[in-house]
Amino acid sequence: MRSLAVATLVALLASPAFAQNATPPAGGPGMGQRRFQPPPNHWMTFDSLSQALSLSADQRTKITPAYTALNGVMKDAAARRQAIRQQMQASGGGGFTPGQEPTPEQRARMDSVRAEMQGFQAEADQWYAAIRNNLTPDQQTKFDALPKPMVFRPMGGGAPRQ
Repeated sequence: MRSLAVATLVALLASPAFAQNATPPAGGPGMGQRRFQPPPNHWMTFDSLSQALSLSADQRTKITPAYTALNGVMKDAAARRQAIRQQMQASGGGGFTPGQEPTPEQRARMDSVRAEMQGFQAEADQWYAAIRNNLTPDQQTKFDALPKPMVFRPMGGGAPRQ
């Protein structure tokens, strides 16, 4: 369980610049250290959503506030992840050493970050549900097939939450 918490924090705080600019490890892709790209700072464009679901003008009007709020949550979560990464980099990684058990202080920090990200995800899920509730049953089926907005990628090998 402790290694799960450590892996979660590392994935949350992995620098996208590092992942994009790093030289692949010896042995080719898939070998050596895994690099995780953070979730995006947006979900999908409103036009893409509207087109995928064939929204009526009335539905577009009803859904716009929830869609705007959902993307606001995604942007806020991305900004918070960036701030956490910068704090970690400024403090030399916060003393974290991969392969070693985190200190109680590091564990508390990881738990705090995880709880904060779960809060962002819960808020995004509420706005997602608000959008879904304004759709017809046929549109809901199409909506359910779209990628769900994720502000937080829980670690542990499980599939993304549905």
